[in-house]
Amino acid sequence: MEPHCLKIIAHGLVQGVGFRYGTLQIANRLTITGTVQNLSDGTVKIIAEGNHPNLKEFIHLIKAGPTPFAHVTNLRIEELPPQHYQLFMIK
Repeated sequence: MEPHCLKIIAHGLVQGVGFRYGTLQIANRLTITGTVQNLSDGTVKIIAEGNHPNLKEFIHLIKAGPTPFAHVTNLRIEELPPQHYQLFMIK
């Protein structure tokens, strides 16, 4: 079965609060592959690839904030063609 791939832009207090590292931990726990990186506008871009149930749980946990210091106000999500990542990494 082909994995689903999502591009997620996280808005809010998402830089300087361990957001990328927390996202990496959640992705590894849910066997999600892809990348997470800070963008110059203060948002964080996540490319997440995996099966539908795991991606749904991943989005739920990211929305709640992957660290106690993060505060996510909005997630902009779009579907991408599968990228076939082998692991999840911080850029």
